[in-house]
This record gives sequence, structure tokens and C-alpha cells, in this order.
Amino acid sequence: MTSSSKYGDDLASGGASQVPWVDRVYLVDDHPFFATALAALINMEADLTVCGTSNDTAAAVRDVAQLNPDVMVLDVNMSAKNNWALPIELRKLCPRVPFLFVSSLQNPRAEMGLKWLGPCCFVEKAKDPADIVHAVRSALARLRRPPTFQSNPPFPKREIQRE
Repeated sequence: MTSSSKYGDDLASGGASQVPWVDRVYLVDDHPFFATALAALINMEADLTVCGTSNDTAAAVRDVAQLNPDVMVLDVNMSAKNNWALPIELRKLCPRVPFLFVSSLQNPRAEMGLKWLGPCCFVEKAKDPADIVHAVRSALARLRRPPTFQSNPPFPKREIQRE
């Protein structure tokens, strides 16, 4: 499915949400059942909407360039098939947009290999659906968290003088 799918009411307006506080989610997954179910689940949330979906690399790059989502949900295994070209290309298009990588299996090697892409989170597809929606919000929160240079500055050591 591409952005011409029926997943978001805002697709006709180029992916722009009619409500400014609604975050736009773009889904990339090659399993139609999972993509359809996740899109329906996300669209039930008041603060999230799916602005588009894709099951192939070329359509995802084209759609993301046009739709400018707030967060992208990417299938780890689909990304690995083309040697990580998809997340690399999407990162070039949207350097600050967080990625949420979903996978049917826990893959610590992929997680470590993809950390350099910037803001990203990982979640298993087998998790409770509410956990996946929570992971979408967590990915967005990481982007919006103000930078901290030194949250807990060390206190200077004071010597106790004994008399």
C-alpha cells in the first residue's frame, strides 16, 4: 500500500493534519496484515494519525518526501533486505524525524548497527499493541526532549576541616 491507501483522512491534503497537535505517522512494512492492523490502531488514537503507508522502498522515499511525517515506523527486516538503504535514504530526507523500528524477532545486532541513524527506537511486533503505540509516542518524545548539556553538574569537593 502506498500513500494513496485509505489509512488517513489527511492523505488528500498532502499528509498535513487538520489538527496541529496530531502527529503524523508513516508506516513501512511488507506484511499487509500488520500494516493494516497497526494503521487502524494508530488512527484510533486522538493524537496520532497515519499519513501514509508503503511496502516498498521507492514508494516510501517518494511518499515521505511529499508527506513530511512526524515519525516513521519501519520494519527492520524489510530495511535489512536492501542493506539498510531505506533508512539511510529516509534519514537524508528527514534528518530529525525519529524512526521506530519494528521487528518480529529481537535483533540486538540490528539495534546497535542502526543507532548511528539518529533518533530511533526499537520494538518487537509480538508486543502488546498498546506497547507499540507507546513506542511511537516515546520516539516522538525523544525528538522533543530539550537537549541537556549536563543535567547533574558535579558539586565541588569540600574538605572538612577538623579542629
